Amino acid sequence: MALNGRGVGITELLHGYAEWPVLVLFALVTQLGDVWFLFALGSALYVAGERLPRWGIDRRRGLFVLGLVLAYVALIGVLKHAFMLPRPPGASEAPALGWIPAVLQPVFADIATGHGPGFPSGHALGTTMVWGGVALILDRGTRRSRLAVAGTVVALVSLSRLVLGVHYAVDVVVGVALGLLALGALYRFSDGGTEPGLVLLFAVAAGVLGLFTGFTFDSVTALGGALGAWVAWRAVAEATAAHPSSGREVMAAVAVLAVAAALFGAVYALTPGLVVAFLGAVLAGGGAVGAPALGDRLAHTRS
Repeated sequence: MALNGRGVGITELLHGYAEWPVLVLFALVTQLGDVWFLFALGSALYVAGERLPRWGIDRRRGLFVLGLVLAYVALIGVLKHAFMLPRPPGASEAPALGWIPAVLQPVFADIATGHGPGFPSGHALGTTMVWGGVALILDRGTRRSRLAVAGTVVALVSLSRLVLGVHYAVDVVVGVALGLLALGALYRFSDGGTEPGLVLLFAVAAGVLGLFTGFTFDSVTALGGALGAWVAWRAVAEATAAHPSSGREVMAAVAVLAVAAALFGAVYALTPGLVVAFLGAVLAGGGAVGAPALGDRLAHTRS
């Protein structure tokens, strides 16, 4: 039995017997629930709107998904620091795979390890909220089939956290359960995903609460991103078309989004002081939400 009674031997069994091909495979699978991928997914649905092949929807529902990402980031920070329970032993140590080129070793170490508090699993919670949100707001196929796909992704990402040895089984089970509760509440709160501003407001509230559990780089950037997104939406909601008018508009919006994403990446890579990190996150969050309106203006200026 592991620390705090959270271990039931499942992580030890799966991780202990996993050979390197399995570890590499699940290190890639776990990216489906990583923040960068969820942010890219929500951003694509929001910026491209109905012009996104096969997955196209109106932009308000796309922003609902992006809002779920920001809400998850803020919420998981609150939960992890409220419990402060450790990960399994060795979670922060990458498996020694000598055949991986030296230049890729840091990348593999980053995607195959876990750091900080372990309960609940952020990947399990975030994957449930975001992929579940996608299943609820897409129009293609039946809701049952979409939920089945989302459930499969959630199960695979949750399993990957155990195979990689970065979480106990209890962590992922609770993460999924909390993700379902949060998704259900936010879906109803936002009138079926059509009022994304309310989800962004929830993210801001969770971000503020996060400051009381710990005034850290993560809590400050989580609040900054959510606040920037919420303020930007209040400013551009009327100017943001539900559907892109042209491919040129989408490309211009993607360019703006790329700048916002690069700013997010720079903030996390450089980990500056808290004030700079907060302001950078505010600008990045606002830029991501303002991308369609700015893209529309840029497209019409050049035409």
